[in-house]
Amino acid sequence: MTAVLLLAVFALFATLMFLRRLPALLALPAMAAAIAIVVREPWTQWLSTVMADGAVRLAPAYVAVCAGAMLGRVMMATGIAEDVIRKAAEFGGDRPMVIAGVLMAVTAVLFTSLTGLGAIIMVGSLVLPIMMSLGVPRRLTAILFLLAFATGFIFNIALWRLYRELLQLSPGAPLPAEVIRFASSLAVVMTAAVAGYATWAARRAPELRLWSAPARPARKPGVPWPAYLTPIVPLVLYVGFGWREVPAFLAGALYGILWTRPRAVVQTLLSSMIKGVEDAAPAAILLVGIGMLLNALTLPTVRTALAPVVAQLPVQSPLGYVLFFTLLSPLALYRGPLNPYGVGVGVYSLMFTSGVLPAYALLAAIMSIVQVQNVCDPTNTHNVWVATYTGVRVEDISRATLPAMMLVCLGGLLLGAWWFL
Repeated sequence: MTAVLLLAVFALFATLMFLRRLPALLALPAMAAAIAIVVREPWTQWLSTVMADGAVRLAPAYVAVCAGAMLGRVMMATGIAEDVIRKAAEFGGDRPMVIAGVLMAVTAVLFTSLTGLGAIIMVGSLVLPIMMSLGVPRRLTAILFLLAFATGFIFNIALWRLYRELLQLSPGAPLPAEVIRFASSLAVVMTAAVAGYATWAARRAPELRLWSAPARPARKPGVPWPAYLTPIVPLVLYVGFGWREVPAFLAGALYGILWTRPRAVVQTLLSSMIKGVEDAAPAAILLVGIGMLLNALTLPTVRTALAPVVAQLPVQSPLGYVLFFTLLSPLALYRGPLNPYGVGVGVYSLMFTSGVLPAYALLAAIMSIVQVQNVCDPTNTHNVWVATYTGVRVEDISRATLPAMMLVCLGGLLLGAWWFL
């Protein structure tokens, strides 16, 4: 009976988020409270374990998100991002899809470090008008930008911090080699899919020429060329030297400021920190709710009630693993039951705590499904902004990209099954 009630709670809040009657920022803490009530958790224990401890459970993740947003603000304030994008456009030659490809590559690199809607708006406000002014159709412009964002986000340091916290993968230690290997392979799959999609789309629009014309002379850069490496610095320090997230982001910010505004280090860094926290606030609040839900789902009574249900999921064999997560990957949309920023956080947490899947296999599934969510979910704030800016319907973007992203998800799951099962 308890298991049925808990599943009903999941279904209720998933429906409320799907219908946009209750935002995820409020739905996740409310779901945590409802779960505690269903299992009759004592009031004092609920307040301390679920609410208080849960609110800070993912503190390292939302601090990393704030640090990433700070780096984005540094790149905005110093003009690094704008100069990188305009330089890329000038080197792209006269053919629209060549310029689009160069801009997509730059966008992907930027989002290995940048996070938050503020970064999307900053980069998108530069990239999208350039592509549209060259005759790239509006819907294709929006899709290519989102594909590039999702490609770079595979390596986003703040997102990796969340994965590590969710699955308790070597807290405080260097990133496991298995994660780096899988992320790199998933990026190859994603890049191939993006290239294939762009080529197919360009051939359906004859006015778009695919191959390069002689490049136009580039204008004199507004910032020193070493500053262009700013978004790469945190990733190199994090992956190559084992730095933690916040020091890596801070080092990247200082590197960019010292190359562009050496006499205004304190002012630029301080203002970027303040504005970065503002940009990251929605994500941080969401992570607070996720932490509460995680703590609610780790209550002994909850695990005991749901363990038989989770154990029945057909994911333990390689074939079942690939088919289950691939076919159900659209359930990551609309904050559905496989969305790690919605109800899915509970599903994945139960899979982890019950031992249904090895930790790395579960991580591979989450990372693969996140690619579907990042590009296709109409409830993403970045999808809504990009659709609004380009003047297309956000649902049209979802329909156009879902088959391709499910193939990317399939590729990632095949790798995950091969390596981790």
